[in-house]
Amino acid sequence: MNLKRNFRNGLLPVFLFFLIPGMQSYAQDNPKTLTNSSLKGFVIESGEQKPLEYATVSIYSLPDSVLVKGTITNRKGEFELIGLMSSSYFYKLEYLGFESYSSEPVLLKENENLFLSNPLILHANTQNLSEVEVNGNRDFSRVELDKTVYNVSKSPVSDGGTINEVLATIPKLNVTASGGIELRGSSDVKILIDGKLSGLLGMSPGDVLSNMPAADVDRVEVITSPSAKYDASGSAGIVNIIMKKERAKGFNGNVSATIGTINKHSGRTALSFRTGKLNFSGSYSYQNDWSGRDYSVMRFTEIEDNIEMLNVNADIDFGNRSHISQVGMDYLINEKNTFSLSLTNRNVKQNSNGDYKYSRNLATSSASPNETLRESAVDIDLDSWVYNASFIHMFAKKGQELSIDASYTNNDAENYGNYIESGSMTNDFYDSDREEAIVQLDYKQPIGESASIETGYLFRTNEINYKEPIDISTAFNYKESIQGLYFLFGGKNDHFGYQLGLRSEYSDINTNENYKEDYLDFFPSIHLSYQLSDNKQLLLTYSKMIYRPDSRMVNPFQNLQDPENQRLGTKDLGAYYTHMPELTFVYKRDKITYTTNLYYLYKDNIINQFRWVKDDVAIVTFENLGSKHYAGIDFNMETKLNEWWSVNSYLSGIYQKFTSSSEVSFPTNDDFGFFAKLTSIMRIPKWFTFQSTFRYETEMPVAQGSYDPCFHADFAFGKRIMKGKASLSLYIYDVLNSNKFNVNTSGDRFKQRMKYKFENRVANFTFRYYFGKKYNVLKSKTHSNGVQHSEKDI
Repeated sequence: MNLKRNFRNGLLPVFLFFLIPGMQSYAQDNPKTLTNSSLKGFVIESGEQKPLEYATVSIYSLPDSVLVKGTITNRKGEFELIGLMSSSYFYKLEYLGFESYSSEPVLLKENENLFLSNPLILHANTQNLSEVEVNGNRDFSRVELDKTVYNVSKSPVSDGGTINEVLATIPKLNVTASGGIELRGSSDVKILIDGKLSGLLGMSPGDVLSNMPAADVDRVEVITSPSAKYDASGSAGIVNIIMKKERAKGFNGNVSATIGTINKHSGRTALSFRTGKLNFSGSYSYQNDWSGRDYSVMRFTEIEDNIEMLNVNADIDFGNRSHISQVGMDYLINEKNTFSLSLTNRNVKQNSNGDYKYSRNLATSSASPNETLRESAVDIDLDSWVYNASFIHMFAKKGQELSIDASYTNNDAENYGNYIESGSMTNDFYDSDREEAIVQLDYKQPIGESASIETGYLFRTNEINYKEPIDISTAFNYKESIQGLYFLFGGKNDHFGYQLGLRSEYSDINTNENYKEDYLDFFPSIHLSYQLSDNKQLLLTYSKMIYRPDSRMVNPFQNLQDPENQRLGTKDLGAYYTHMPELTFVYKRDKITYTTNLYYLYKDNIINQFRWVKDDVAIVTFENLGSKHYAGIDFNMETKLNEWWSVNSYLSGIYQKFTSSSEVSFPTNDDFGFFAKLTSIMRIPKWFTFQSTFRYETEMPVAQGSYDPCFHADFAFGKRIMKGKASLSLYIYDVLNSNKFNVNTSGDRFKQRMKYKFENRVANFTFRYYFGKKYNVLKSKTHSNGVQHSEKDI
């Protein structure tokens, strides 16, 4: 197995680096300390007396002014600091754009639960950005009951990179060279933007996010065990990308321009005008990139008593041009009712021009290989419109609210392919229309002082039509409809937090190719947390999810780009289910936070890509293969070495086992691998911010083979200039030119090795200019729905 080899290659010292400090820190803690007092309160802003969400609350001991612990306010501006010793303290409130507040001394007695009945008021800092430089920074990550939140807005990658590039800096995530997003090594992950999928429809998430600037991202939520509130579709978890919400009154905005290596350039502007009652926003971005995407294939196929050797070398130029426009309006009808509208248009044109060289010969033949040349030109034109409307009603009772969200998406994509081989030309064309409508209702009802119930309803319909005007026999239609109901009950009792949920979903899928499936399922979720002491927390979670076949998996037709390596859908796929228990331990010290996760995923009747050879042609289809066992342990250490340098180190050990079904037979394949990531951020005062990310992944198994080990490093530099009105950033992807993607597969009568080589060592330089005044107002609400099926290609 690879376990011994990986340890010999130097991972054992890394493993001990994570494990030993945590054991030492645990041993140093005093379990006899009594920490049974607490402090509660709520924070509002002075202007409109609105609650402030995400305000930082820190409490310090007296007389030494040592930081004891901290937290942030919730949507209602409430905070709670628990597990405090009986002693004297003072607390401090901080929020971007507001003047900080420090309290008078507070004396907590043993077993005292002090509640500050009067609201704590923060006053807006009305100074212009050119006159003030904000140096405060939120912690990079925090663990909550049902998710881990990563604050990425201050990263230099965020200022000049794309969303895909900032996701690559998050410990549990990996972004492949082709733009695919993985969570703990699995690509079966659901991607949401502000809790919604509507902005990602019609394209793969990697294509969409690689065209969106990371400067718009506030934070990223990684949900490894989703609650019943979320759409149950998925398999590995959820990545929810929370966009920045402009809170400043008046006219504000920014413009930016980026240039990069090998003919890459982009530009963007974002504007907002807010009166507090009626607020408008808009943005426009343009991107034009060219890059190389080459690959090679070496395949050995048994033919009677001989072996045929096939070599394929492809040299591909890939162009991507996009225009993305968005306008939105918020109308605060009164302090209890808010109505919002938005419209987004995305126009993307992609060109893929490739030269393919095929070389065939028999192992026992001394003759020269038979060579074939093929030219391919594929153009894709996609136009997408997304319409969103939402309404929020706040009842008289504090915390009681009703929200309604509705969205409609229309995507039209045209694919033109022209191919020249041996002097003859062939072509293909298809036009796909995709429409989706989503309606979601959510209601929340507080119970007592520390508990609440939530319930809601979701309706989603998704229809895709592939039209082929030349040959009507290849027309393909796909329709999916889902209805869901959920119920959540959660709260907190002293050191114990809980959230129990149940979701029911009915789904119906059918195509014009005699495929019809419907499912009625129930999905429980359990989230429990226990505060062991002031700096130790234990969490236990469980959830169940479903993975339904999508249109790509059941579409039996294909284009002709590479006839030696074809991809086809399968008509008789069934859904599969995933069970996801997880145990988490969080230990915080003065400058170090340790997080350990022990998790297990069981998937039965999994849908997976499966390669086989027919008439000397490799064909990849989607099949229900059998079962998959996926177990792992994560070690994450977030360290603040000093005021200007922080390091986040992550190590994950993963065991995977694939077993075949009676319909699709292949040898059982299992192995153990490691995934490690190190992110360092240096904020050098009056100079610049430097971020470096290093990632290493050992050989990982797939059903029919394995992926090769890979390693790469990314650098980013950022600096504010012009008294804070502008910024410069430089992002360098794959500094060592080492990031490659190789996959080895084998099956009945064949062995194959495929090497992918994407353009590496890419550099982008960005200038961004900010204008306007900053003043905080109401923050909008987000909701959850939607799913994206994805899987690493073989």
